[in-house]
Amino acid sequence: MPYCNNSLRNKFLGFVASVLLSAAPALIIGVVPALADGAEIERFGPGVTKLTVADERSDRQLAGDIWYPTPTPKKFSRADKSKVWQMALADPDGEPADGSYPLLVVSHGMYGNTFNQAWLGSELARRGFVVAMINHPGTSSFLRAPDQARELWERPNDLSRLITYLIEDSPFKDRIDSSRIYAAGHSLGGFTVMLLAGAEFDTKLYRSSCDLEKDAPLACEVLSGWSVAETKSDQKEMETSRKDPRVLKVVSLDLGGTPVLSRESLASLDIPVLVLGSERADMLNQDVESRALSDALPSDKVRHMELSDAGHFDFMGVCKPEGYEILKVHEPGDEIVCIKGTSERERQHQIILKEVLSFLTP
Repeated sequence: MPYCNNSLRNKFLGFVASVLLSAAPALIIGVVPALADGAEIERFGPGVTKLTVADERSDRQLAGDIWYPTPTPKKFSRADKSKVWQMALADPDGEPADGSYPLLVVSHGMYGNTFNQAWLGSELARRGFVVAMINHPGTSSFLRAPDQARELWERPNDLSRLITYLIEDSPFKDRIDSSRIYAAGHSLGGFTVMLLAGAEFDTKLYRSSCDLEKDAPLACEVLSGWSVAETKSDQKEMETSRKDPRVLKVVSLDLGGTPVLSRESLASLDIPVLVLGSERADMLNQDVESRALSDALPSDKVRHMELSDAGHFDFMGVCKPEGYEILKVHEPGDEIVCIKGTSERERQHQIILKEVLSFLTP
């Protein structure tokens, strides 16, 4: 989610917020990187702009970023906003390319934010996708209201609201092919998109899994810490299906939360699911998470791949060369997020991108 101890969870994400220091972007114009197989297929530039969902929910406002294709594939910039993280290549507020494109909505992990998978938004925009991501209230880096965290059922609702706004009311509605809508999520975001696909929370399974004296799934610490499903009314909300029939495929990126998902609902899923796990298992037990998810899904609907030597944070952005040492000095323990986080993570990104493109492209 990531599932980790309180010190790592709270300190790391507080530090992420503090290191996002504004700086002027440096314009880079040149040849864009190729996929791992050497194919130069970037036909577009990576446009990005801020996004605010305008709907009737004043109690839970949603904002984030939308990535989209531009007609200028060799025009992009890399802002220098962080001491730890390398920002994704982007053409801020660039002119959108003509045409309509498939939509991918992305859900970040626990106490994460839209910067975490910006690299994926940038890469997919350059290959003809619109990619939208919002900061989930209650469980993002900057929005941590306890009651909103407890209302975990709102996370998939956030994505449904995002989709509705984008295809009906947003300035990008004519740039989106509403017959090709997909969702992807990392960690807690993977759990979120599985709910969007039709998986359902199982209160009895949650209780039985978390009542173990030892070896309880790490999801238990997070859900109990947020007081999830502690009242009858909350249990009813959590168990209500959040399936959005407009979403035709989902991508799970090293999800956390499989132990509390109804096995019956997983066995009944009717859309394809790409399950990507991390072989290093540095944060999550793959036997009870991605491997268990893959085993529970219909065999004709799932593709499961465990990335060799990948860790949980390899689905997030690339660290700067000095990022590891900065975290080690200023936030001891949090440097885990930058282990193998530079060139090795860039290679993992190319594998992830290739798998996602193969899965989402007809």
